[in-house]
Amino acid sequence: MQPVSQRVKKGIIWSAIEKFGVQGIQFVLTIILARLLEPTDYGLIALVLVVVNILSIINETGLGASLIQKIDRDELDFSSVFVLNIILGVSLYLIVFLLSPSIAIFFNENQLTELIRVVGITLIINSFGVVQNTKLMINVDFKTQARVSFPSIIISGIIGVVFAYQGYGVWALVAQMISLSLVNVLVIWLLVKWRPLLSFSFKRIKPLFKFAYRLILARLINTIFNQIYSVVIGKEFLSSQLGFYNRAQSIKNLTSGNITGLIQRVSTPLLCETQNDHRKMGELLLKFIISTSLLVFPLLFGIFVLAEPLVIFLLSEKWLPSAPILQILCPVGILFVINTFNLNVFNATGNTGLALKNEILKKILFIFIVVISLSYGFMALIASQILIGFIELFFNSYYTKKQIGLTLLQQLSELKGVLIASFIMACVVAYSTSFINSDILKLVFGFFTGLFTYFFLCWIFNVKYFRQYMIVFFQKFHF
Repeated sequence: MQPVSQRVKKGIIWSAIEKFGVQGIQFVLTIILARLLEPTDYGLIALVLVVVNILSIINETGLGASLIQKIDRDELDFSSVFVLNIILGVSLYLIVFLLSPSIAIFFNENQLTELIRVVGITLIINSFGVVQNTKLMINVDFKTQARVSFPSIIISGIIGVVFAYQGYGVWALVAQMISLSLVNVLVIWLLVKWRPLLSFSFKRIKPLFKFAYRLILARLINTIFNQIYSVVIGKEFLSSQLGFYNRAQSIKNLTSGNITGLIQRVSTPLLCETQNDHRKMGELLLKFIISTSLLVFPLLFGIFVLAEPLVIFLLSEKWLPSAPILQILCPVGILFVINTFNLNVFNATGNTGLALKNEILKKILFIFIVVISLSYGFMALIASQILIGFIELFFNSYYTKKQIGLTLLQQLSELKGVLIASFIMACVVAYSTSFINSDILKLVFGFFTGLFTYFFLCWIFNVKYFRQYMIVFFQKFHF
């Protein structure tokens, strides 16, 4: 087996190629589709995803994570999980099919019945690829994952754009999602040579499910709550407002969500390997948090300052109401980085019962915050996510300390250099672009000014890991 450092490096490189390559293509598709479609179309699809995303957690999270966490897994384990995933996928789709009319009535959107029933087919399709994806995760094999993702996103993207250009509206997004799932599963079956055994063992499923069900419940609670904003906006406000929120979320996720996600995918199996050495796990966790923050924090600070010209440039002026929403979501993205890696500790230590307790306690408190903020209007509702992010940080870090001894103060102390450098950079960009009228020039000048300022500050003040990474980068590309 390769050393951890080598596997981390290789895993991050290929995970980055896959994530940013896919997101680069998705970025172009987003620009095209946003100009062809209306905010209402995105609002409708956001409501559909509320239902589908919640149910997909049941089938795509728990059992896969239980296989990653189990050290002595074998082929019977994988085959048993595969069979159970198919059963769950079909069962979940039947639930979606039957509930869709009631969901449409709740949101007062007649189109939702058909939309949910069609998009819900992805629950069955995706269930055929869960085990193969899990095997790639265990092996930190993101090279193969990249080979799966690229054709999937390209083919589905072309289908979505063609449907949108032909005037199919929201159905263009549906066609994109269905084709994405279908191509993804077909390609992963071609590239991952594993095939299930003709056997199933309840005996093997029982301990896996014991780990998985608490993790599923914890993530289900977390996902349901994350979708609460879409539910409340869709119920209490206009579909177009949900569309603006959905696009702002999408831009924010291009940075915090995807960069954090790619490093988290590498971190999960490696943290699991250190489950019997809490000191080593703490050191590895800190390294992942700092490395992610070096990339995410300056991007989010920059987006906060340049939100308006960025939205106009990417999506056109009809999406301008997304800009103030995006600014509110930037600090949410910063907190998301720290919270995500702290939650990974539950998976690594196997304390899924503790994870469930943590999620229940947080969400009870969060519901009160959402209800209170709703009475103050749409923007107050969005802004409540910042307060929730801070509360979540204290809860998650408390349990991290309880499990492996790493405190919130230690984490923030390691991050102060990145935060200060990002803040100063944002101030410089805000001042220097205030004299420019052109949106494109603001973005170009702001980007290069921010890049130079951030690089200079991190190098001069020797922000942790920055010089080390830059030296490796320069040597790699012979600068």
